[in-house]
Amino acid sequence: MVFRFGHVRFDTERRQLLREGREQSLQPKAFDLLRVLIDARPRVLTKTEIMDLIWPDTYVAEANVAILVGEIRAALADPAREPTLIKTHFGVGYSFIGEVTEVSRAAATSPVGSAFILSIDERKIFLRQGEMSIGRDPTNDIRIVDPSVSRHHARFRIDSRKAWIEDLESKNGTRVDGERIDQPALLRDGAALIFGSVRATIALARSEDFTTVTALDVRTSFPPTRTVRSESVDTLEAGSAATSPSDNPEHS
Repeated sequence: MVFRFGHVRFDTERRQLLREGREQSLQPKAFDLLRVLIDARPRVLTKTEIMDLIWPDTYVAEANVAILVGEIRAALADPAREPTLIKTHFGVGYSFIGEVTEVSRAAATSPVGSAFILSIDERKIFLRQGEMSIGRDPTNDIRIVDPSVSRHHARFRIDSRKAWIEDLESKNGTRVDGERIDQPALLRDGAALIFGSVRATIALARSEDFTTVTALDVRTSFPPTRTVRSESVDTLEAGSAATSPSDNPEHS
């Protein structure tokens, strides 16, 4: 995944941070912390949460968090007194407050097929044809840093005209329009989703969405077996309502 904010390009696959085109040095833990803060935005992460995520099963002094944040701020040229990216919540922790565009490597080329937007808080994520996982673990295609979300929580399936969601035996469940699901569910346009306690919506993409979304490109499948639908709204079908994402190849 590539994150862009201001004059910064943050590439998690290459583990590379560029500011104004120049590579900035970050120690591995600082790199990991920046990714965690971005994934959790706009939520405030407590120092305890940060230590559990960055140093799992290892005791470290709380001062180490402030040291890493200082290193990240120096690399981003983000002053602590007037931050535009990382905000200190005194006595609590830190949050990422910058506006971010997320782009997967595969999405750098013009995507084809269905176009759906998953909205989680301020995040808008472009879903392409295929299968994509969602959960707390960093290996997921869509990561949600929230204790109510399981490490591998659920999975989306997008084909040429429709979208489904499948719960992966998560601890706190996946709900579609208020109903907890136990098998793949066909989704309607504007469906309300809940992963643990995290609320989201999924809808057909409109032309204005392609300037602000994350693009994910995945290619596996699972068979749909059940439909969750509203009596007044059709299930998600991209053929007639969505604008082709090839109009804007970078989605940024």
